[in-house]
Amino acid sequence: MSHSIFITGVSSGLGHGLAEYYLEQGHNVLGCSRRKPEDLTQYENFQFVSCDVSDFDAIPDQLESLFSGTSKCDLAILNAGILSPFGDLQETSLDDCKNVMDVNLWSNKIILDWLLPRYPEIRQVVTISSGAAVNGNRGWNAYSISKAALNMLTKLYAQEAPQTHFLAIAPGLIATHMQDILCSLDEDSRFPTLDSLKSRRGTEQMPTAEVLAPKIAAVIEKAPANTVSGEFIDIRKIDW
Repeated sequence: MSHSIFITGVSSGLGHGLAEYYLEQGHNVLGCSRRKPEDLTQYENFQFVSCDVSDFDAIPDQLESLFSGTSKCDLAILNAGILSPFGDLQETSLDDCKNVMDVNLWSNKIILDWLLPRYPEIRQVVTISSGAAVNGNRGWNAYSISKAALNMLTKLYAQEAPQTHFLAIAPGLIATHMQDILCSLDEDSRFPTLDSLKSRRGTEQMPTAEVLAPKIAAVIEKAPANTVSGEFIDIRKIDW
């Protein structure tokens, strides 16, 4: 059966990998991101609208355009996110913190407040979180805070929309542009996690988004039968 799947941040990384996977499976994918993923537009079952999720005022109109003529939405994957400037929190500007919170957290509130009333029968909403939400490792500053808050936002919406299964998922390490940035930073004894990332780059412990997408999709499919709605899970720590 073909499903209608909405994914944010489809131009690169995990969003792109998931969009491509679902398109190849014959599902209809509605995607948004700042940049247009030219390779995905070759699929007849792909709909796209350019959207900067930090522009809160523009999001509703862009969603209206994207979902025009769409009678159902079975799954929403809120994936769009950015990394804060890596370093100590006390050295991170409040403007940078606010920008990260806007993109990684509050944009998802705007999207959900638009989506849920229009598609009250939506089966599942997945937010892409991170192990940084719970690890509290030095250097991840506003990114960690934003993902921890995203976990709580997911839990709260799960209580408000009990007909929909909500899940916050940490996908683990993925070979994306974000990792390129982190692995290019100079060594710094204050931030031991950087050494760990660099040691895993190019190994099976840091797969590409295309390799990881099927596994993430399988976890998403199994989640309603295995988790309480609103729960946070790390795919590296589940046994189902």
